[in-house]
Amino acid sequence: MRRTRNGLGAVLLVAGLILGTTGGVATARDSLARPSKPQRAATTTIKKVKIVDFAFSPKTVNISKGTKVKWTNTGSVGHTSTSNTGKWDSGTIHVGNSFTHVFKKAGTFKYHCTIHPTMKGKIIVG
Repeated sequence: MRRTRNGLGAVLLVAGLILGTTGGVATARDSLARPSKPQRAATTTIKKVKIVDFAFSPKTVNISKGTKVKWTNTGSVGHTSTSNTGKWDSGTIHVGNSFTHVFKKAGTFKYHCTIHPTMKGKIIVG
């Protein structure tokens, strides 16, 4: 009995099915393909303001548009960060807690503590 070469054809057929419809043939374009780059997360600058006893520190902050200001109460009683014009109001920031607000527009923004009205601060956005 004589053997045929159908064995090689069967191997190629099975390999093609395993590797996909292209028969596993890599093209020049496939070898040059680059993986896609991951999207970068938007970065936001954070400017920190401490609430120490009965004062904002620093009292005046200069920032650029898109900057996030973070007020952290390091004092011994609750305070607020409240815009004089109603743009933001933190509510009571208890000892050890924080409040953040992003400034998207240029301008000068004065604020105070509603619990202790003599506490005042200013954010200047350029």
